[in-house]
Amino acid sequence: MRLPDTSIRRPVFAVMLIGGLVLLGLISIPRLGLDLWPRVEFPVVTVTTILQGAAPDTVEREVSQVLEESINTIEGINTLRSASSDSLSLLFIEFELEYDVEVKAQEVRDRVAAVRGDLPRDIEPPVVDRVDPDASPILAVMLSGPHSIRTLSEFADKRIKPRLERIPGVGSVELVGDRPREIRIWIDPIKLSGYALGVDDVLSALQREHVELPGGRIETARQEYTIKTKGKLDSGERFGDIVVVERAGRVIHLRDVARV
Repeated sequence: MRLPDTSIRRPVFAVMLIGGLVLLGLISIPRLGLDLWPRVEFPVVTVTTILQGAAPDTVEREVSQVLEESINTIEGINTLRSASSDSLSLLFIEFELEYDVEVKAQEVRDRVAAVRGDLPRDIEPPVVDRVDPDASPILAVMLSGPHSIRTLSEFADKRIKPRLERIPGVGSVELVGDRPREIRIWIDPIKLSGYALGVDDVLSALQREHVELPGGRIETARQEYTIKTKGKLDSGERFGDIVVVERAGRVIHLRDVARV
């Protein structure tokens, strides 16, 4: 009963005390931290590996299991699960909360690099990343119009995306569902076997001809020029002119064994 007795005996002191608390609260309210999306770190690391053209069971056997056996020996793992689909392998590694996720992510990278030689030769380099809620998109913009998807994709990539990236505070802009320009080559197996060729011959010809190499430099007394060889092909007709092989004076072009 000391506080009520003191308040009754000394009302001015009680009013001043309450007024001081109210004033302190009014001063503190504007300084309170308020964040709609507070920064939260989840101890989850993902490993993404792409093996183009592989069936889910092949991805599971050749990629996911190999990575799981290597990563499973890391200390502090709470759960380890994988998802294998067509051409894609995803590994989710959840660590205990007392471990630093940055350190554990580096350990995962080291284990993945250690078994890189045991993975299929044609895979793309595995990507090890942390689950960061701050990196997730917070705004989605839909684009539609009376044009083809190809035209809309080019307009979004060349015109809209650069403008959005220049806005202050924008971290990155990602296009989803777009259809970039591409050239497809359909190999005819009958024609290919008729010339006694294999698919590797076609791939070697594409890698050999469809490439840009540095051409060196030309230096003068006042200027310096950079030379670039334009070896990248940009049309189906030019792809069809690629020489796959030359035998006994006869040239076999890509259009002779495939449809571009």
